[in-house]
Amino acid sequence: MSKVFITLAILVIALTTASFSGGPQASVTASDTPGDPQGVAADKGTGPFQNVTLAPPDKDKIKTGLSVFTNKCLLCHELDANKVGPPLRNATKTYSPEFILNMIVNPVEMQKSNATVKELFKKYNNVPMPDQKISQQDALAIYEYLRSVVK
Repeated sequence: MSKVFITLAILVIALTTASFSGGPQASVTASDTPGDPQGVAADKGTGPFQNVTLAPPDKDKIKTGLSVFTNKCLLCHELDANKVGPPLRNATKTYSPEFILNMIVNPVEMQKSNATVKELFKKYNNVPMPDQKISQQDALAIYEYLRSVVK
């Protein structure tokens, strides 16, 4: 469950910041969220990020994202191993930017209302992802970091 929530949290952060017009842009491309038969990648989740426009990768955002991830997410999430939450290395390949960013900035509501999150919750022992009060800007930075570590 922790890996899924971490992945979702990171995606939520990145999407929240990018969705506001005139706000920061995430450096994500359409190829980061390939289609899937279950429609998980099309799920935008619940929160402020609904239509994220992605920009080229930004080294400064990646650096900031690593710092925020280390301070806010690493306790429960690893890149490659299950922890309290799911591994997040390839979250940007599975979930939409909006979904991840909304999970990062709006985890409580996402856990209450989103079917994908509820399934992840079951998979990871029903341990809820806490609201870390991550700003939309920092969420986008986390998303940039996650994009940079995809294998």
